[in-house]
Amino acid sequence: MNNMKKLTKTIKQINDPRRQWGNLRHKLVDILVIAFCAILCDAQTYDEIELFGKARKNWLSWFLELPNGIPSADTFSRVFEVIDPKILAKRLRKIFDSDEMAGKIVAFDGKTIRGSKCLDQQAFHVLSAFLVDSQIVIGEEIVDKKSNEITAIPLLLDEINIKGATVTIDAMGTQKEIAKKIIEKNANYVLALKQNHRDLYDDVKFYFENEHVFSKITKEITSGREEIREYFLETKIDWLHNREKWEKLSAIGAVRSTVTKRGKTQHETRYFITSLTDIEQFSSTVRQHWGIENHLHWHLDVTFGEDASRVRTQNSATVWNVLRKTALEYLKAVDPGRRVSLKSRRKMAGWDDSYLERLLAGH
Repeated sequence: MNNMKKLTKTIKQINDPRRQWGNLRHKLVDILVIAFCAILCDAQTYDEIELFGKARKNWLSWFLELPNGIPSADTFSRVFEVIDPKILAKRLRKIFDSDEMAGKIVAFDGKTIRGSKCLDQQAFHVLSAFLVDSQIVIGEEIVDKKSNEITAIPLLLDEINIKGATVTIDAMGTQKEIAKKIIEKNANYVLALKQNHRDLYDDVKFYFENEHVFSKITKEITSGREEIREYFLETKIDWLHNREKWEKLSAIGAVRSTVTKRGKTQHETRYFITSLTDIEQFSSTVRQHWGIENHLHWHLDVTFGEDASRVRTQNSATVWNVLRKTALEYLKAVDPGRRVSLKSRRKMAGWDDSYLERLLAGH
């Protein structure tokens, strides 16, 4: 069972937040390892985590002490309520740490855990930094209920390594201080531009509507859907009003999309500001930004059923979020072949010990 050593060693580094003078019948490492394996194997609730533990007790006992057997659903719930999700995430992130970030794309985007909303509280919102080419989360920040992503993005930037990477953020994060922080961390940025910066947006929009700019065109056809994207990048921007207020602002960009599906055609143009000066880098970054939506947020909802979850305390909801994201990375690492979906891989792990062990060995 060497496959579990790295995971258990990592989790053992988390300080137990429970009162140590209480009646602690179960070890923290046992609780978290069982929960993680259960979530990997399609568990959606605390009751299902307990049932998984009982069904796999013999297998789990090979690498866990289990001094008082399998914890109850209530025990898992109580522990999830007191575990700091940020500490758990940082420990688990170490399994996937990458020191070399040069040339990589890091997409920032937030996701609301919709099932956590109830009468007396808003749904919790988690901002993630997603390493697009590896499809792994390298950091997350819980957005304060009284704040928004504008304050969460600098905090997350402080916690992760982005040296040499290109950071891409939607219009919410298009802020002068955020651009400055990215440059200070020796990275580049591509920031979406909308009417929250009305004058800048109008200037950029007017320019691309009235000037001839060199472009790059791509075309994709999938399942009866045709999309033509035309990318524009202009580096001669001495005329741009207040450009000096944006740290290392080197170019403005635009992407014009034409989508034809079922005989209907739609057009959309999006605008950007960037520290990049190469149209190939710009087009690749814009195209890959949506990887965080397609390869992370979509799977959290569809593969893991996150929006259907009714876990509603902050720590619990975000601990589940951290464990789901980590489980997603394990699932992607081991392909059983024949185009088995990630949702089906979860079920396979629950049915087949050998496949579960392959998943756990995948990282």
